[in-house]
Amino acid sequence: MVGVATNRSMALRRRKKRGMRAMFIGVILLCLGMGYLIMILYVARSSLSSSQQEANDKNNAPISLRTAAQDSVKNKKDPVRRHHLELEFGAGVEPDHLVELDPKDAPILYMDDPPIQQHPTPENVLQAYLEPLNYDDWKIQPLPVRQTATADQLKKISYTRLSSCSKLTQQWPMDDPPTDEDPFLPWIHDVFPTADGKYIQFVAQNKRRCRTGSKEKDILAHMAPQASLFQHVSVKRVEEGRYRLASHDDADPDAMATRFICRFKPSMEETLSVYNFDYDWASYRKHYKVSFAEDDGGIKQIHTTQLIFRCPVPESLQEQIRIGETVQDDWASLFVDLIPIRTSPRWGPPNQYLVPKYDEFNDKSPAVRFDPDQVWGKEHILPRIEDSGRWENIPICKPSLMTYGPYNENEDSENAVVSPDEPLKKHRLVSCLWASSGYATRGNRFAINDGQRRLLEWISYNSILGFDHFYVYDNSGAFSAESSLKPVVDLFPGKITYIPWPAKICNNNPNNVDSVGERSSQYAAESSCRLRFGPHVDWIGQFDIDEYLVPMGKHNNVTSLLDELEEEGTKIVSFGSWRAWPRWKFVETPEPINDKEVCWSNEPCFDLRVPLSNTMLQAYNCDRQKPGEKTSTMPAEKQLYTADYVLQHFVHYSAVTQLSEKNRTEYIKEGFRWKNRAFPDPRQRFANEKEEGLMIHTKAVARQDTAGWERACSIESKKLPKRQQGLCRLGIPWPEDTSQQNENNATDDGWAYNCYVNQKVEEFFVPKLKEKLAKWAHFFDKV
Repeated sequence: MVGVATNRSMALRRRKKRGMRAMFIGVILLCLGMGYLIMILYVARSSLSSSQQEANDKNNAPISLRTAAQDSVKNKKDPVRRHHLELEFGAGVEPDHLVELDPKDAPILYMDDPPIQQHPTPENVLQAYLEPLNYDDWKIQPLPVRQTATADQLKKISYTRLSSCSKLTQQWPMDDPPTDEDPFLPWIHDVFPTADGKYIQFVAQNKRRCRTGSKEKDILAHMAPQASLFQHVSVKRVEEGRYRLASHDDADPDAMATRFICRFKPSMEETLSVYNFDYDWASYRKHYKVSFAEDDGGIKQIHTTQLIFRCPVPESLQEQIRIGETVQDDWASLFVDLIPIRTSPRWGPPNQYLVPKYDEFNDKSPAVRFDPDQVWGKEHILPRIEDSGRWENIPICKPSLMTYGPYNENEDSENAVVSPDEPLKKHRLVSCLWASSGYATRGNRFAINDGQRRLLEWISYNSILGFDHFYVYDNSGAFSAESSLKPVVDLFPGKITYIPWPAKICNNNPNNVDSVGERSSQYAAESSCRLRFGPHVDWIGQFDIDEYLVPMGKHNNVTSLLDELEEEGTKIVSFGSWRAWPRWKFVETPEPINDKEVCWSNEPCFDLRVPLSNTMLQAYNCDRQKPGEKTSTMPAEKQLYTADYVLQHFVHYSAVTQLSEKNRTEYIKEGFRWKNRAFPDPRQRFANEKEEGLMIHTKAVARQDTAGWERACSIESKKLPKRQQGLCRLGIPWPEDTSQQNENNATDDGWAYNCYVNQKVEEFFVPKLKEKLAKWAHFFDKV
């Protein structure tokens, strides 16, 4: 037995030695492999050193100057993305001149600031005081008093270009704001007094949404204060001109939900701002997990695109402002300073610090709820105004009906003075339009230059429907100083209020890229129109100049439909939006372009044009769905809504309403059963497309989208795999008489049917539109 045990022991020792030798060899091989890998990496790094240095230079550029192209290099292999990166904003925009522009009406791009001596009130020039930011303070509890808030540390920027109330929307620094450097300063696009003189209304945009790509996290972090501006703080006055951060219970009654100190000049009276609606409550009622996320720009949360708030006017100034006597020679004599209260954003759930009105929905758990005494402390006194970053000398101009007057060709500006108790309703149905004589589509991939022609036709058509006034926010100045929509506006005296609006959109990217586009100028224009003119109208139609609302059934105009909507208590009615195709018999004969760089394809493309002898409505009267089928498959919608009911509207949707702002008790009193989610609003519905109305979207077809049209439109393409079929964007209508259809679902020439003609449009509205346009035939003939 002893001999056997010895043999086993010797065998185990031999196996152990062999294992150690194998391990030693493995370690040597591993080291050799790592050395080889390091050598390869070193060589690769050396060969790319120059390009890497270039990339580092770009990444180290100031965050306000870095471009989307620099942060999206990985997309350059894709032809569409490549062109998106390489083309400048507005590339190819050369607007057609249907109606010649008077040189005095040419857009003026106010980007230079003249000497202060040329200003009408040198002592009251618009200024921004930029305060240095210390984000590390946000990590400390209670929040320390800002050491950066001293007058000698503030950077002052003067905007002497702003010197006219009637040109405020042209001269305001929308495209070169101080917000990039000091994001606590709101990105203001418009400011005006309400008609009753009781408030100064601000329309600002959320600049944090402009750059949200995965390579732009540093920008997102820097712009975090923009999120703070949407969330209320509560304060208490401790002495004249000084305020202390406080809890709801401790705050002054008018300071429970504010964000800005408003100082009026020359009286130096102060008030505290109020929101038009509660952003956190809106987030909660929409079932969003957070109002804002630290690592996300919130691009899908449409109600946080626009920052809209008001400064209450001291009672002693309200009457002067209401009647417009504070403006002389087109310039203000009263001004307001806007001082943001600087605290960090609340990144958590929207119901961690709701105002007492919504207290039952506050999350009371210690891990979630926001405790102001803990986060801010009980003794945090805000710096003096003179030591704080701020907007200063914002002019208080006349109320909107007086600024943009005479409002009617038969009225003078005195008739635009509104009673402080009753809003002046001047119109039943109006349109708010943001349009341009020429513009670049998303990604700058194609230029649309027929804005004048489309506006002339669109205004003529909607006048037939019963729209009695139009507010045109002209964005032409963002692209050209040689063209505008003003010549077309002048053809309709008394029917159109014209507001020059040259602000550029902050990100024209497509929606399918890393840093999604943000059409800030459009969103701000829509809010400006609704807030300036909404109090004076019953209904607003939110449609673009390529979108045609078509009354259906017994309705030959929109006003008869409004009568029925009002009787049933509907406040918002939606219409499905889906692109229609231009019928090929109404477009010019295609002239093939065989250029891969132009077509972005190996197949030929062409420029799709509708001759001036045809209307856009008739050419595009070919919907891809039959009436009644669009709402089941639509990608978007457009709306008619009552102006006083909708508190925020975002292009396609009513984002906040009077009903959605109510707490549970108020909601039930309105006669509705409480639901945890406020949307869709119970007073909103879709129109019946067969009996009430539908929308035809005449969106222009880009040159690149016609590439391979002969293949895509042929019935033979249906035999190919779906991904190879392509999409035919030329309208080939199904026959109205089904007996004319063949079994192939195609014309005798082999073109596949793909859309349906609306016979009411063809037989009723097209003739009426042509009759209306006959007045302007000389413009179409000379082009």
